Amino acid sequence: MEKAAHKLSERIAFHLQYHEEKRSVVEYGLLAIFNIIIIGVTISCIGSIFSIFYECAVIFIGVGILKKSTGGAHAETLTGCVIVSVLSITLFAAVSRYALGFPMSIFLNIGMTLAVLLAGVIVFYRSVPVDSPNKPIRKPEKIRRLRRQSFVLLGLFSAFSVLAAVLAPVYERFYSIAFCIRFILLWQTFMLTTYGNRFIRFLTKKYDDKEVM
Repeated sequence: MEKAAHKLSERIAFHLQYHEEKRSVVEYGLLAIFNIIIIGVTISCIGSIFSIFYECAVIFIGVGILKKSTGGAHAETLTGCVIVSVLSITLFAAVSRYALGFPMSIFLNIGMTLAVLLAGVIVFYRSVPVDSPNKPIRKPEKIRRLRRQSFVLLGLFSAFSVLAAVLAPVYERFYSIAFCIRFILLWQTFMLTTYGNRFIRFLTKKYDDKEVM
């Protein structure tokens, strides 16, 4: 992927007469697109095989939307990113579908969502947005915008979780969808902390070291 993105970015930069800095931005964007495609195809295949396609899709899309505003811990290499993403998405989807996706009280569902929301508010207030060395966030107006977006999404995702629980008696699969949404919020909240960053480093260390070498 890295070689393909590099060659393609060079061709684009040549035809559009981009300088090196702009070419690097194009390459970074191409890598992100390739990464999303590979993860999406992989979890779609796994989800179809184990009947957790809907849960995988909800988590994949939800984390992508939320992380765009909040930032957070990430693997240093594409290999590490793909492995952590695929494993975490399929694990949360499987747990939601087969361990937690059964009828339960609406009040219990609302209580769990409120607990997740409270944890999210505390961590979001302290940390959002969390940038990276490759993409530092310096402009105050951008920081304020990302913070607003993050809190709006936190509220919306929490509301969707409650709505899914309310609709679950009509279509039981919504019980697992409600848990998927809570896992999205919990995972992304965890990724905003130093513990989340250390956890990702621990999981991807051998893959990151290999690619750096």
